[in-house]
Amino acid sequence: MSQSILRRARPLMLARLAGAALTFGAPLVLARVLVPASYGTFKQAWLIIGTLYMVLPFGVTPSLYYFVPREPAHRDRYIAQALIFTTVLGALAGSLVLLARPLLELQFHNPELDRHVPWVAALTFLYLAGTALDHAYNSLSRITAAAATRVATEGARAAAMIGGALVTRSLAGVFAGLTIALGVRAAATWVLLPRRHGLRCSRSALRAQLGYALPFGLAFLAIIPQQQFHLYAVAAAVSAAAFAVYSVGCFQLPIVDVLYTPVSEVLQLGLAEDDRDGGRGGLALFHEAVARLAFAFLPLMGVLFTCAPTLIAFLFTDRYAGAAPIFRIAIFSVALAALPLDGVMRARAQNHFMLAASIAKLAVTVPLVLAGLHFLGTPGAVGGWIAGEALGRLVLLQRSAALFGVSVLRVLPVRELFRYGLATALAVPAGWAALRAGGSRFTALASCGLAFAATYLGVLWLAGWLPAELSLRRSALGRAGPGQEPEPATAVRASGRAGL
Repeated sequence: MSQSILRRARPLMLARLAGAALTFGAPLVLARVLVPASYGTFKQAWLIIGTLYMVLPFGVTPSLYYFVPREPAHRDRYIAQALIFTTVLGALAGSLVLLARPLLELQFHNPELDRHVPWVAALTFLYLAGTALDHAYNSLSRITAAAATRVATEGARAAAMIGGALVTRSLAGVFAGLTIALGVRAAATWVLLPRRHGLRCSRSALRAQLGYALPFGLAFLAIIPQQQFHLYAVAAAVSAAAFAVYSVGCFQLPIVDVLYTPVSEVLQLGLAEDDRDGGRGGLALFHEAVARLAFAFLPLMGVLFTCAPTLIAFLFTDRYAGAAPIFRIAIFSVALAALPLDGVMRARAQNHFMLAASIAKLAVTVPLVLAGLHFLGTPGAVGGWIAGEALGRLVLLQRSAALFGVSVLRVLPVRELFRYGLATALAVPAGWAALRAGGSRFTALASCGLAFAATYLGVLWLAGWLPAELSLRRSALGRAGPGQEPEPATAVRASGRAGL
């Protein structure tokens, strides 16, 4: 692999950043335009749609990252099979939502949600029918095309949601706008992919694809309920308005997805290419991915924890101020996102292990969430989920260490993690002092962020711990004479990439 993780993933990151900028305002507008009960109903509906969207593809679209780089001669068939499979599943999922209408009413006790079940069914079908497009582009290393697709679809979806809310001032208008946007995406997928790759399938290719994907798909039957069980548990225990507050508390700034998903996807491609070329540089590639994510995510968690009450009130108004304690617990998931372990599992075809680990994590998470909800209320529910997530990451970390043939400590870039954690801890007091200095909420948040970032980066710069991409000494290293050597960290990164 001739390029570093960040350099190769940059178009995807920029696309997700642009998409996040376009979609960031949508929930803020909905929280202001809709009453809390209707906003809570929207979050319940999107919870159902999102669960089916993530579970039902059964790993077929992610399987493209495994097969397309390894078997380019058969790539058209793998892509066609993924397109047909997800569309058929979308139709089945929409039908399932309609048939499950009595069960949804029993679970959520929300007449407003029951009235909008047909919208939920239509959105589920269209969401799944259009899911293969950017996965196909990414697996083909058409990163720029995937990035452009991401920006277009995210922008259209956000505009449709906001437009529907502002024009109709109703939840039905939001769903109508979403249906239009997702319908255009599904239509574009069915025009672009068949035109380039056709719709030919192969029994042997389909058997191989399903053999790889179904264990991951079964694993997702446990992974997604595990990740979202706390939402379902709280939704069943409280009113729609109270669930709206809990959903705000579980809100995460989109920067996490902007960085994590492209790095994880490119890591999968890099490990696949490394396996094809002899498998000498996979650990160095994983170290780079973890270090770069930790450099961003550890300080992000620190600054969000510091300014949580002010940030929630600024973004969602004072009527959602009760979400701040939940938010402070939920953001610990940001630190866990510095470990792209699912990318390692997919790249190394750890299908059956993922299935077993996912079932075990679900079995642990359910009692933790229920106990936390019973004894500590909604903060306990999200705390139980975080505890289950942490235990699951530990299991995958141990498996990754075994796959790379090293100990658990050696599988992580411990030195970089310690440095970024220390700099984050030292930046918290500076951010807190700036937040308390006074002024409007916007001024306080801006001051907190600037003070935190200045302290964090300043500590790293003074200690000489900045990544090579940001180090002010990089130009001096580039001018080093033939008899001079680069600093050890740079040499290690260079030798790691040379082995890829």
